[in-house]
Amino acid sequence: VRVVSTIGAGDLPGLRPGTAAITGAMLEQGAGKRAALEIDDDYEALGVAHGTWCDWDSAGARVKVLASKLAPALDILTDVVLRPTFSQEELDRQRKRWLASLQAERNSPVAVEQNAIAAALYGRGHPYGHSIRGVAADVEPLTRADVLRAYGLLFAPRSTTIVVAGDVTRGDLASLLEARFGAWKGRPAIRTPVPPAPAPPKTAGRVVLVDVPGAAQSQTYVAQPGVPFASKDRVALQVMNLILGGMFSSRINLELREAKAYTYGARSRFSLRHGAGPFSGGGAIFVEHTADAAKELVAQVARMRDEPVSAEELGDAKENAKLALPSRFESVDDVTGALQDLAVYDLPLDEYQTRAARVDAVTAADVQRVAKQWLRPKDLRVVVAGDRSKIEKDLSALGTVEVRDPYGDPVK
Repeated sequence: VRVVSTIGAGDLPGLRPGTAAITGAMLEQGAGKRAALEIDDDYEALGVAHGTWCDWDSAGARVKVLASKLAPALDILTDVVLRPTFSQEELDRQRKRWLASLQAERNSPVAVEQNAIAAALYGRGHPYGHSIRGVAADVEPLTRADVLRAYGLLFAPRSTTIVVAGDVTRGDLASLLEARFGAWKGRPAIRTPVPPAPAPPKTAGRVVLVDVPGAAQSQTYVAQPGVPFASKDRVALQVMNLILGGMFSSRINLELREAKAYTYGARSRFSLRHGAGPFSGGGAIFVEHTADAAKELVAQVARMRDEPVSAEELGDAKENAKLALPSRFESVDDVTGALQDLAVYDLPLDEYQTRAARVDAVTAADVQRVAKQWLRPKDLRVVVAGDRSKIEKDLSALGTVEVRDPYGDPVK
């Protein structure tokens, strides 16, 4: 069972960064008459796998339990979603854990790379211009009132869907849920449209560099604002990206790994969200090849626009896309995850029944059309997390180098 709000952290630009994510994490830290440990103990007594979340596009709580224990598990789940207490004691504890985790990010090249991409592409004023977790300056002043406000914005009956998969009949399920959620009243759902990414300042560097002293590899990516999930080109974009960098036999991986041995593997992806999340392509590159790999990534993006795909590339990408579909329904967890997307992204109920046919309908002309429309080589930022002393000189040949800290802020 998943109780899913179709509003996430990216849909609430008025919140301090990190607030929505902390709110999602705190749902189980006290609810109804149960303290945090009592929730965990009561779930454990029923054999329940459970959790809560808040990501860019959704928030919620989930349980997986034997069908015979569904009713008592739902009692706890209902408290978690409808009656979280957000005690000051638990907020203080969560804040300490959060700050320790943010401090640990400084030592993760992958984390600092993602922080730099977000800040460089969108700027701090944009909902996507930071990690979903925020930074210490966002988390330290967070108050209980902030969390309560975030909860009120995230959870309302008209923006919530309950998704269930398992051995339970529709009639039995309806009575179980009606008894627990039927009296829930609230305001109309409000999802703030995500604004487009701002144009980068004229002084912005083409290359963004985060210093990771002693790093044996450089996290090396090219990035630009991408495409919203609701784009009518979503399926063609999926096929195009598989050819570019979304599968092992992609152009990026074959060139950077197989042909040039710059890396053990490189990929590209569109982060499709309610708004236009980032497009990025790259990977962990051997230090001495950092700049060469960055140039090659830009070249492969340009090639994707300019060079028609072969029949073999198109066929492989379509087959890859279709073979990924069954894995979305292998377990009850997978089924609820797939159905959750129908609600979060307002998809038709036959989305998965028709997906394979829509993939088959994508032509080579479609692939080149969406590449020309959505990939902009001249606008790509090269974002690198690596040992500055070894790579900055070579990177400067690609354009002005802008040095940022592990959280994506410019180093003054």
